[in-house]
Amino acid sequence: MPQIVIFDVDGMTCRSCEQVIGDALREIPGVIEVEVSLKQQRAAIRFKDAAAEPACDAVNERLKAHGYVVFPRGERPTGCSVGGGRDPLKARLGRAIAVLGIAVAVLLVASPLRGIVPSIGAGASIGAMFGLGVIASLSSCLASTGGFMLAASARDPSRRRTILMHIGRLAMFALGGVVLGASGSGIPSISSSWYGVFALVLGIGFLMVGLQLLDLAPPLSRLGIALPSRLHRVGDRVAESRGAFAPLLIGAVTFILPCGFTQTAQALALASGSATSGLLMLIAFSLGTLPVLLGISWFGTAATLRHRMVRLLAGAVLVLFAFGQIEGGLTILGSPVTAATIVAPFRSKDVSAAIPDGEEQVIRMTVAYGTFQPKNLNVRSGIPVRWDIDGQDVSGCASSIVVPSYGIKKELIKGLNVIRFTPTQIGTIPFSCGMGMIRGTITVL
Repeated sequence: MPQIVIFDVDGMTCRSCEQVIGDALREIPGVIEVEVSLKQQRAAIRFKDAAAEPACDAVNERLKAHGYVVFPRGERPTGCSVGGGRDPLKARLGRAIAVLGIAVAVLLVASPLRGIVPSIGAGASIGAMFGLGVIASLSSCLASTGGFMLAASARDPSRRRTILMHIGRLAMFALGGVVLGASGSGIPSISSSWYGVFALVLGIGFLMVGLQLLDLAPPLSRLGIALPSRLHRVGDRVAESRGAFAPLLIGAVTFILPCGFTQTAQALALASGSATSGLLMLIAFSLGTLPVLLGISWFGTAATLRHRMVRLLAGAVLVLFAFGQIEGGLTILGSPVTAATIVAPFRSKDVSAAIPDGEEQVIRMTVAYGTFQPKNLNVRSGIPVRWDIDGQDVSGCASSIVVPSYGIKKELIKGLNVIRFTPTQIGTIPFSCGMGMIRGTITVL
């Protein structure tokens, strides 16, 4: 007579976890059906009869490589040798470290060192996209892409097959970057305000996922959507393929697997509006995911990467990304309160004062290598300003500059660019590149 056993599951963070766990449990002899629920954090297993029901430890052995732990419904994981409940003292200590890390991130964004805080946008730097890929490989993408690659490698663990899978993945991301970037060039230009909203939404999303990785918030991905079961079956068939080109195809399929970070990278490539930029952005992102995914494929386990300290590190870095992103969004939208405006009164150096020139005052700035030099400028109230901008490198985000407080948005050209305005109110005026990734201030005295 069929027997149904329900286990609580520890370690699920996204919809793809349901698929990974379900596939692993269906390989247990005697299993007829498996239902996994992210929302309830449970797995229901239907066996042919009571004799086929395995012990809790046997189920955990099946999930060990994927980093999940099951335990009898309603019981703490101490009943299973693989798992174990978290020490309350260690949990509190971890949260305290997480809160301290967030405080450091806030102070860093609000300090003169904020220039090193990464921000993602259309035309994002290669380094920022690489960093986003690293974070992605340590978070929700580990369940979807990592689980898929692990399953494919388990069927044929040869190094040649593994290398070909990752070559296929990199090639598909390169091709996808070209197609998305080229497609984005045909999208009509949108106002900087929309870029600001996009940056804010992206930053808030990063923050929520980062807090989840720091165990300070429930998994945001419970609200996510899963690929249709039909596509999962297609993925399974691809993973089981044995043809000469099968490994390349397996790697290519990861381009469409569900991962919020992957979709974010793809959206940014589209927004770049350039085939070249899209290519470089998605190659950098995929290279960022490569070390972790390659390690999973070769060593056959994702459990180590689910270690609490690894997740805390990924969460802390992601929170840093989030604050940089939110700061950029607020700057583009012309918010009177940003980290830059808060610290402006305390800034005593790294400021360039205006030079009198007849009836005008002149401030000079250079745009080069993704920076504003200098990025903090002082002017006098009531005197017309001539802002000379030397455009040495005006690609990507740095191809335009916005000053929301004065309604200024100027496309930059290589060479001299001139902006004129008259400051009328004492205070700090934030400005940025078109997507808010590069920021500066004009202090009106």
